[in-house]
Formats: sequence, C-alpha cells, structure tokens
Amino acid sequence: MPSAHHSQETVMDSIYWIIITALLLLAAFDLINGVANDAVNFLNSAIGSKAAPVRVILTVASIGVLVGACFSGGMMEVARNGIFHPDMFSYHEVMLLFLGVMISEVILLDTFNTFGLPTSTTVSLVFGILGSAVATALFKISKLRLVQSVWDFINTDKAFEIVTSILLSVAIAFTVGTIVMWISRLAFTFKYQSRFKWFGCFWCGIAMTAIAYFAVFKGLKESTLMEPSFIQYIDQNLGMALLTAFGGFSVLMFLLQHLFMTNILRLTVLAGTFSLALAFAGNDLVNFIGVFMGGLDSFQYASGVAAAGGSPSSITSMECLMPGQGMPVNHYILFAAGCMMIFALWFSKKAKTVIATGVELSRQGEGGIERFGSVPPARAIVRSAIALGRGVKRLIPARMLVRMNHQWDPAPQPLNPKDRVAFDLIRATVNLTVASLLIAWATGRQLPLSTTYVTFMVAMGSSLADKAWGRESAVYRVTGVLTVISGWFMTGLAAFTLAAVMATILHYGQVYAIFGLLALVVVILVKSTIMHRKRESKLSVERFDQITEENILDVCSHQIVDSTLKLREIYNDTVENFFQGDRKALKELADAAERLAMTSSEHHKYDILPILYKMQSRSLDMGYHFVQALEHLNEATQSLSQFSESIFTYVDNNHTPFTIDQVDDLKEVHTALIKLLDEYCKMLQTGTYIQFDYTMVAQEQLLQLVAKATKRQIKRAQRNQTRTRSSLLYLNMLNEMRFMAVQVRALTNDERNFVAA
Repeated sequence: MPSAHHSQETVMDSIYWIIITALLLLAAFDLINGVANDAVNFLNSAIGSKAAPVRVILTVASIGVLVGACFSGGMMEVARNGIFHPDMFSYHEVMLLFLGVMISEVILLDTFNTFGLPTSTTVSLVFGILGSAVATALFKISKLRLVQSVWDFINTDKAFEIVTSILLSVAIAFTVGTIVMWISRLAFTFKYQSRFKWFGCFWCGIAMTAIAYFAVFKGLKESTLMEPSFIQYIDQNLGMALLTAFGGFSVLMFLLQHLFMTNILRLTVLAGTFSLALAFAGNDLVNFIGVFMGGLDSFQYASGVAAAGGSPSSITSMECLMPGQGMPVNHYILFAAGCMMIFALWFSKKAKTVIATGVELSRQGEGGIERFGSVPPARAIVRSAIALGRGVKRLIPARMLVRMNHQWDPAPQPLNPKDRVAFDLIRATVNLTVASLLIAWATGRQLPLSTTYVTFMVAMGSSLADKAWGRESAVYRVTGVLTVISGWFMTGLAAFTLAAVMATILHYGQVYAIFGLLALVVVILVKSTIMHRKRESKLSVERFDQITEENILDVCSHQIVDSTLKLREIYNDTVENFFQGDRKALKELADAAERLAMTSSEHHKYDILPILYKMQSRSLDMGYHFVQALEHLNEATQSLSQFSESIFTYVDNNHTPFTIDQVDDLKEVHTALIKLLDEYCKMLQTGTYIQFDYTMVAQEQLLQLVAKATKRQIKRAQRNQTRTRSSLLYLNMLNEMRFMAVQVRALTNDERNFVAA
C-alpha cells in the first residue's frame, strides 16, 4: 500500500510539473498576443500622424515597455487574490484553475487579434479568473457536498467594478475626446503652423504636464522605481507640482522650438508614446504573466511542503496567495517578459492588424477601402447625428457659423503619397494628452478605467470632432466603432464562459484533459495564423495602395493582369473539378471566386477616383480606358463567382450528373474558351497586342460553339432527355462562359489602349 501511495504521489508531482510548464508556455503566448492587442494603445497616435519613422516610434515604445516591465510591482496581486479567495481552494484546485484561465486567455486574445479587433486584456483576465474560479467552486461544492455558496469563494466586488469601468470608459473618454479636440481645432485649425509658432510652447507644456502626471500616477505609482514618500508628497501638493511642471515644460518647449528649431509637437507625441508604453508594461503586465506568477508561487510553496516531508495533495488552503503572503517578485522574470513584449512589438503581424484598425477608423476623410461595412444601427446613428447637427446650426448666427467652419478648412495634402498622414500632430497630441489625463485622474480616485477603452474611445471622439467622419465615410466608421465596442462587451462574457468550460473539463478530465486542451490550443493557434494570413492577403495585398504618379502605369497593369490570371485559373479548375464531381474542391474554388469578385468590386467602387486623381498629369484617354478596364474586370469576376457558386450548389445538393452528350458539348466550349483566355493572358503579361485582332476569329468561333451547344440542349430538353435542374445549370454555364469571354476581350482591348495612351 505505501508503494502504491508513493507511486500516486509521484504521478501527481509530474502533473504539477506539466502544469507549471504549460503555464509558462501559455504565458509566453499570452504575452505575445497581449502586446499585439494592447500595442494599439500607445502606437496609434504616433504611427497615424507619422510623428517619426516607424523604427524610431517602436524604439521609444520599446524603452517605455522595458522600463515599465522591470519596475512592475504589486499589480500581480490581482491574479493571485483579487478575484477569488485562494484560502478557500486546495493546491490542486488552484493549479487547475490557473491553467483553465491561461488556456482560455490565449484562445480568446488570439481570436480578437486575428480579426484585428482591439479588446481589453484586463477584462479578459478578470472575467477569465472569475469564470474559472466559479467553475472550480461549483465542482468543489458538488464533490464535497459543501454548504457554502459559490459566492463565498468569489470576490464579487471586483467583477462589478470591471463592468462599471466598461461603461465609464466608453462614455467619458468619447465625450471628453470630442470636446477637447473640437476646442483644439477651433484654436489652431488644420493650418496650425503660424499660430503654433507663438502659442505652441504652452500647448505642448500642458500636454507634457499631463503626460508626466500620467507616467507618475499610472505608470510608476505601483512600481518599485518610485518611493512611496515621493508619490505621497506629489499627491499632497498636486496643484503646485502641476503648475511647476507646466511652467518648466513650457519654457523648455519654447527654447527647443525657437533656439534649436525642434518640432516640439513630434517630441510631445513621442513622449506620450513612451509614457503610455511605460504604463502599459508597468500595470498591464499582470494581464499576461500574473496567472503564471501565481501558479509559480503556488508550485514553490508546494515544493517547500514536499521538501519538509509533507504532501502537496494535503494542502487544502492556499493561504500563501493571500495579500502580503506571496514571495518577492522575480525581476529576472519581469526583464524577460519585457524583452518578449518588445520582440512582439517589432515582429507581430497581428499587432499591425490591430493598429491598422484604430488608424483606419481615425483616418481624416475618405478614400480607399473601408475596413467595415454598414449596419442598421450605424445608419440610424449617422442620420440622428445629421439631424442634430442641423438643429444646432439653426441656433448659431450665420456669420459665426461661417467663421467657425473656416477653422476646419483642410490643409493641402503633400504631393508625395508617402508624406501623407492619417491625421495631423495636433490630433495625435490631443489623443495622448486626454487619454493620459483621464487614466491618471481615474487612477488617483481608484476608478477602474480600462487603458484600452480610454485610448480607443478618445481617438474616436477626436476623429468625430475633427470631421474625419464625413458623409462618405461616417456610416462605415461608426460600424467599425460599434463592432469594436460590442467586442469589448463580448470579451467579458466570452472570457467567463470559456474559462469556466476549460476549468470544468480540467477538473473532470484531469491529466487527459490537460494534454487534450493543450493540443487544442496548438491547433487553434496554427489555424488562426493561417486564417490571418489569408485575411490580410484579401484586405491589403491586392489593393492599389502603393500607387504614385511615377509607377501608376505598372501597378495598375499588374493588378489587372494578376486578377485576369486568377480568373482563368479558377475558371479552369472549377470546370475540371465539376467533371470529376469533387465537392470539396468546388467549395474552395467558389470561395476563391467570391473573394476575387469582392476585391474587384472594392477596387471598382473605392479606388477609381483616387487613381484618376493621380492621373491628372496624364491624358484623359488613359483615365477613360482604365475605368473601362476595371468595369470589365468587375463584370468578368462577378460572372465567374456566379458560375462557380451555381456549380458548387448543384454538386452539393447531389443533383443528377450531366449526360455524356452534355459533357462532350461542354468540353468543346471549355477547350475553346481556355485557348482564348490563354491568348488574352499572354498579351496582358507581355504587353504585346499584335495578335489581338486575329483573336476575333477565335472569339466568333467560341460564340458559335456556345450557340450550337445551347440549341442542342434545348432539343434534349424538349425530348425529356435531361432533368430540369441539369438543363438550367447547363444553360447558365454556357451563358456565363460566353459572358466571361466577351468581358475579358473587352478588358484586354482597354488595357491595350490604357498602355498606349
């Protein structure tokens, strides 16, 4: 019996080694995912305004992250005992509780990052711990038949604070951001250089004071870098401290601006970026490694019990995780976490996607493809805003209204597209200053405002005040904001539910569940990475983004040629797989055809005017032929999409295969069309159109083949030799094949004229 008991103890010890290793690996993944999501907080303003080269911005942010991470102090208590009462749980229960939280955290944050949606890692952590703790408590109550309520195990006040913070963050940040940006633009206008020469030092002095206040009270208040006595002194003499800081920063900005000819707005934006990055790492690091640190403390405590001759399984109360009972924070772990955060900051593609969402929604004016569509609530909000605007205008004297509107006259855009910005440095400064002030103010009053919510909603409010959301783009931007906000609210529910499910599976499945869920995490991460690459390819790679006046001919021609080659490939594979009856391949081809049609449609809707604007110095004929080429490409890809979708639907519904006569006729038309498409593609690729007129004969022969095949099918239908659905699909295929041939020929002709113009 003792040997069996000893064997059981050895197995349990091995399980805890596996759990702590899994917590470490999951914390590393969570750190990378978390930085990808939270990078939007401190990089959007600097990147959107191009305050400095991207490498400089990332370097400044990296320094802030490393400093904040190394001096992250008592914030780890949130994960250890802020949400649940650890003394109510055993060692084994706590370890499974922590593992359930980390598994759900990684899956949830990776999902948000894949789709480029900012979310709150704080809310994700708190509700994840809450969900896992509730599930663990229910399991314990059920197993041991305890008389306690599940809420005896939980710190319910914390969850209520987080829900309140969501509502406060969204409403306050958006409102204050809108008001401050409106006043700022009224004071400086978009052509701010002349006024800024005299008043800029005071403006930047206010901003730098707010940023410094934020760095001290939010970034370093809980760290080991600042002495508590210093923080207390500043808090007691806050008015004098802020006034002194404002005076000092204003004088410094004046000297830098007038003696050293420094662009103090750029300096202020970079300082704000550093401050937010420092606060992010100093306070939000717990969101990523706090659970691992709690698990590590538990593991070390259990190891000490085992070394003293006790058994880890006999630990029924984890009092070591109670406030003031934990071990000192390991600064080597904090430094390593800071280095990993910097690595993710520089190399995470998903971070770029999340940042792009914030920048796109803040972009001044329309132009290009909007990331979001239109939904009824967004349309209703825009209509209400327009009606409200009309009502306010009636209350303002006409002369004053005209003068005020002139303050929003746009500044001329640089001729070089590389020099154009999503928004100017005034808005970037407002974003950072207001976000810093709000978060510092809330921290000083112990209001749990979310950093993510504040920074994002301030940016949205300043965009609205800056008239970045015009009639052409407002509904799409509002849809984007509603999407992000709904994602925030979903975060809490999803984190709670997912963590509860994971914890339940772990408690019932034990070691089998541990390996199974870890394998599931790996599969999900791999699949989401593949999905993200496909999504990015669809959203950005195929856009006319990098067009300048010098390369416009090459880029436009390349995009048209590339789309035509894809059309030919998808069409050929669709017909071949239809003859073979490969349903899975037809599904993939139908999806590919739909993506190609959607991309072509977006180019046709959004890129024509910006590209025509860049063609101003060229001939009118070039612009005309380019518009026509895009029109024909759009028609051809829409036809291909209908062609592929109808074939897949037919096969998916298990309808009767085509007869031998139908297949033979279709193959004849298909062969002729492929030869014709190959000729057109060859001309488009080489830019040589000598054979174009000779293809007219092949085109006429193809149309005659389509006509003959159509008549034969009608005759077969009259003789009841084919089914109704078979006849309908067959005739539809012939019609789409004919239509594609006509459109691709017209496209090739327009491309020939476009190049020659």
